[in-house]
Amino acid sequence: MDARLLETDVIVFDVGNVLLTFEPQKVASLLPQEHREALFRATFGPDLRWSAFDLGVETNEAIAQSIADKAGVPDGKNMVLCAFYEFFRTMRPLPLYRLIPALKSMGKRLYALTNYGEPAFSSTCAAFPHLGLLDGMVVSSREKVCKPDPAIFALLTERYGISPGDALFIDDSLANTQSAAAIGFKTWHYAGEDVLPASE
Repeated sequence: MDARLLETDVIVFDVGNVLLTFEPQKVASLLPQEHREALFRATFGPDLRWSAFDLGVETNEAIAQSIADKAGVPDGKNMVLCAFYEFFRTMRPLPLYRLIPALKSMGKRLYALTNYGEPAFSSTCAAFPHLGLLDGMVVSSREKVCKPDPAIFALLTERYGISPGDALFIDDSLANTQSAAAIGFKTWHYAGEDVLPASE
């Protein structure tokens, strides 16, 4: 097990690309082939409308319609919504997810801090039961604020009584780890390292 996990009693995980895979190209596989390229580009292109699902200040229906309109597929709202709601089924556990029970048994305090839309996050929790072992979680769409905004880190620390200097924050986004480091968290910019023992 990575020494960074053993050296701290409080660990805060991102979810996508840290605990579970987040592969946007798999969203494309859920879209009708005729409109796949246009809808995918409108979702993950320069405007990154997918992030609007994470922020949770617009209805999912309105976001999906804006994506469909931008893609030139005005009747594509339901196509986008279907892909958004089914995307969690494409996710797979990563090594850090599989370590959650072992870390919990060591007495570690474990949390999630994630940019994630609803109801997709609730579906993900149902599909990946180790998430239920966490001591708490802060989900962007529930709080209407996303990483790397310092406000979401402040919300986490205040809600759960976390002292940043005593906690390790793990995220695949450099911007997010930099924001966490600025308020005193120990950080791990996770790049898919295999943290499981060789026997697993």
